[in-house]
Amino acid sequence: MSIYDSGVYAVHPKRSRLPRIFKEAFISATVVWIMSHSVGLADLYLHTTTRLMLVDLPVATDAQASYPFGVTFNDAVCHGWNSSAPCLNNNGGWALDQPQVVLPGFVAIANGTQSNFKVITLADASDMAIVVPGASVNLQTLSFTAQTFGLRAQCESLNRKCLHSAELGDKVDCTQAGYPGLPYYEAKDGDPNVLTMNNYIFGIVDGQQGGQTNGIHDLPGNGYTSNPASLAVQMRWSTHLDVSAETLSPDPSNAAVDFTPIPFITLYAGCSVTFSNVTVQYIPGTDSWTLLTEVRSSDTLASVLWSPTIWQLATDQLSTDMMAIALTGTIPNVTATLNQHLARTMLALASGTMQATEATDVKEMVPSLLGQYPVVPVFLLISLLLLYALLAILVFASSWLTQDEAILVPREGKEDKEPQEHSVLSLTQQWLIDPLPLVAASFPGGDGKDAGRSVENSAIKMVYDGPEARLGIGFNGRDGFGLRTRKCVRDLDE
Repeated sequence: MSIYDSGVYAVHPKRSRLPRIFKEAFISATVVWIMSHSVGLADLYLHTTTRLMLVDLPVATDAQASYPFGVTFNDAVCHGWNSSAPCLNNNGGWALDQPQVVLPGFVAIANGTQSNFKVITLADASDMAIVVPGASVNLQTLSFTAQTFGLRAQCESLNRKCLHSAELGDKVDCTQAGYPGLPYYEAKDGDPNVLTMNNYIFGIVDGQQGGQTNGIHDLPGNGYTSNPASLAVQMRWSTHLDVSAETLSPDPSNAAVDFTPIPFITLYAGCSVTFSNVTVQYIPGTDSWTLLTEVRSSDTLASVLWSPTIWQLATDQLSTDMMAIALTGTIPNVTATLNQHLARTMLALASGTMQATEATDVKEMVPSLLGQYPVVPVFLLISLLLLYALLAILVFASSWLTQDEAILVPREGKEDKEPQEHSVLSLTQQWLIDPLPLVAASFPGGDGKDAGRSVENSAIKMVYDGPEARLGIGFNGRDGFGLRTRKCVRDLDE
């Protein structure tokens, strides 16, 4: 209100000329008022746009506790193995005398509730499949880093690369595609004149295809493979329709399968699979896994892990997973799906050879409320506070640099003593912020000491309030309302 009144007075046309000190005081007060209220409005804007959000903050866990969330190879399953073939490859099958190795693989494929491991696909790591703790492991609210195994498959559709001709009839020849073993036909019911085609996932070692009869033993080198390993996939499904399945395909020209002979559809694919030792990080809030490091596994380990697939333990599962997409999908979709399902199935089947190991960097994620402040109001508030601080510094510096003068005041009744020094700036401040000096100047005592009282350090001592007069405030008749002096009652009686 004082700033408003001063402003109205400053623009009044019939006022006297404004002194410089009035202008400076008015401008300074106006700037301070604007700045203080701007800071208040910016603070209100900030708090009205601020919102709370629930986040998970990591907290260190008990260093002595066990966190078996990593995955490593169980060397005990190969203890005492003395065959020239890769570990667990018997003459008639894979791990025939160790059901504790085989059964967990099927449980992992089904993602059963008692599964120690499950296999997931990391879309942001080129569809790498990794082994992680299964449904029986409660990860709760823990984040951690762990080692495990990964498998990435890269397949290509061969149907458009294989030779189709009238001389071959319904048969094809994939030699020119680099897979002379495809397709693989068998005698139906023992009749060599009647050939049939079954589903297979063949292993390829040194250019030789095998796995259809004696599993890993069909391949040269006792079934040992390099890493990456090579596979050939042959799948055929019956549509049970009397018409060509080509009429059911949304894009026959870009289909990944052959539609003859009716009522069958047939898929041929060549794949390269790479086994890796990987390090992953788990975040419980989003239930997500992130690939941190990837190192190619040894050829020996790859030879062990691919064995159940070459023994055709993965074939029926892959056939079931691929039938619908093979019939309706285009080449890119079919190959992408084949990459994912083949990698997951192969790794899940081999998960029985793995065991849990300790995770590292384990932290418990504790839900916490945090305030989220928008950038604009925060920046605005900080800017105004900095300007406000700069203004305070300027006022302080101006006051510091202002030259002060001293008034020498003799000590009353002690003329032999050194006179007192009174600061002109201090007196000016006192006169500006306290009404008592103005009252004292308006109603002098007339006792010859008014000059001394005007420079007192205390505003109370500046006012004359002697025994013969008193100051009052109120209505003074024709003089209106205001301050007045009044005689003491004692003086009136006299």
